[in-house]
Amino acid sequence: MPGNRRSQELVDYEQVAELYEEGRALPPEALARWGETVRPHLPSGTRRVLDVGAGTGIFARAWPAWAPAAVAAVEPSAAMVLAGMQADSGIRYLRAVAEALPVRDGTADVVWISAALHHFGDVHRAIDELGRVLQPAGRVLVRTYVPGRTEMTWVDEFPGRARWQARFHSEEDLVALFGGHGFHLVDVRDVLEWTETYAESARWVARMRHADSILTALTDEEIGAGLDVLRSQPSRLGRMEVTLFVFGRQ
Repeated sequence: MPGNRRSQELVDYEQVAELYEEGRALPPEALARWGETVRPHLPSGTRRVLDVGAGTGIFARAWPAWAPAAVAAVEPSAAMVLAGMQADSGIRYLRAVAEALPVRDGTADVVWISAALHHFGDVHRAIDELGRVLQPAGRVLVRTYVPGRTEMTWVDEFPGRARWQARFHSEEDLVALFGGHGFHLVDVRDVLEWTETYAESARWVARMRHADSILTALTDEEIGAGLDVLRSQPSRLGRMEVTLFVFGRQ
């Protein structure tokens, strides 16, 4: 089964799958906000949703609560698939990479990509594949961190900003990237997932040190420096946002 070399370079998901399932879980109110955000962009009727880079299936499990949806989760990591199946044996997984989707032409109404686009080994080939499998009126929904736009308060307290920001696409990059493959921007908006104290952020960072692609860009010294700042202001509140991009076919 093909792997994803870039993904393995950023985070070794074969080693952290169970931790990822725990650390990436979203509270019900955050999942509900995502449902409210994506619902206006969905076609009518039962939607055929392809969750590309699905990880342990956190969003694959959420989609049927948002809308009538038949969901297929695409994930190259065997450990992530196993953790997802243990969480919900009803998830339909396809072991594959985004650059070679085992799906027929024009059979998806929605392609959902959550915190995975920056992991794709060949993003141009992957977007071509999204265009191939998507029906003409379909939508690509990209949930991602965007440097200079998305607010994750805790991360601003860590040195090494240039290295971890370089792992993500800017807003301009995303529009140009998808535009070069026949997509246009339909909508973009920031979604507040929750607020949390710096003490809570520090505990999350310590737990997810090797399971998050922002954190793995930093040295141990930089992690330590950031944690010192968070722990010195334990009651300060920070925001946790993620940005949604909606693309349609031109």
